[in-house]
Amino acid sequence: MQYCLDTNVYIEAHRSYYAFDIAPGFWEGLVQLAKKQMICSPSLVYKEITDGQCDDKLAEWAKVNGDLLFVEPDDSTQRAFIEIADLVTCLYQPQHVQKFLSGADPWVIALAKAHQLTVVTQESPKNIPENHKGKIEGKIKIPNVCKHVGVEYRDTFALLREQMIVLR
Repeated sequence: MQYCLDTNVYIEAHRSYYAFDIAPGFWEGLVQLAKKQMICSPSLVYKEITDGQCDDKLAEWAKVNGDLLFVEPDDSTQRAFIEIADLVTCLYQPQHVQKFLSGADPWVIALAKAHQLTVVTQESPKNIPENHKGKIEGKIKIPNVCKHVGVEYRDTFALLREQMIVLR
């Protein structure tokens, strides 16, 4: 596996530019990449996709392809998660740390760090202003944490270009 996909890769594609009825080739391409063990996501991404209020096409697709795409955290991923949790606790404001650590984002980064994967996310890095107490203000963004822990990241379009997936 070479890439670890964030929840927003699936959700944003589903809701806009690669909706199932517009670009089924995108979804077939993800399945093919998963079969070749080129992409994966932590199990918490699966949970975020399938725990929604509605049972939509994305949730159905995730359930059908769950065994291919979504992995449980192993010991090395759990150790990386602890490192990430310690880091964000030191750097960011407590209210943002709690929200960040309760979702899939730190697990995406931890899986990538533990297994030398590249994170794929639609988040952009942000400027990180510090407050008067030396903590970084605002929402914690995946690219910023990736930089801190030495994990590469890309967006969906870079993944597609690198893997030369042709959408049908």
